[in-house]
Amino acid sequence: VQASCMHPILLGKVKSWALVSNGMFQVEGSHQYCRLEGAGKSTNDSKCRLKFAKLKSTGRAIEKVVRSYGQDVSMLVDLCRQSIVFDEIADIVKCVQAITNDTEAIVIRVKNRLDLSYDSSISAGYRDVALNLRIANKDSIELGVETHVCELQLLLRPFAELKSDEGHKRYVTFRNMRGE
Repeated sequence: VQASCMHPILLGKVKSWALVSNGMFQVEGSHQYCRLEGAGKSTNDSKCRLKFAKLKSTGRAIEKVVRSYGQDVSMLVDLCRQSIVFDEIADIVKCVQAITNDTEAIVIRVKNRLDLSYDSSISAGYRDVALNLRIANKDSIELGVETHVCELQLLLRPFAELKSDEGHKRYVTFRNMRGE
């Protein structure tokens, strides 16, 4: 329930951070990416209908808790998640700065899988910057979800393109072989 309540709050924040950092989102039904062109612009525009992440499914959440977290549900911090895609590393830096300057965002953890010291064989070559964060604003406090931890993935376009349907199927096979 907390993740469901947090989902629209996170999405609003993610859109605002993307606007100030040249961030993009996947276009629904394609492997293309599109920027938000303004804070009030409808994302249901036929030219650029955006696809946003959904909540993690119950089945996958249970699987992850059992396989990866020794049944410790407190480790599951990506039920509510989103991603922003970038063409330049400098824009990822702008986005991280926007998040850290946002007084309503509390960054809990940063996984920098773009760091040269990161062993990408762990993730089948996939790289991103993943932030776990909480959002404490009027809406989240009123709903009692200000302590709910969300995940935001910041990806360079070539890695986002790996997350296509076929690429994701290969990743699921890889993950299952590792027992994750």
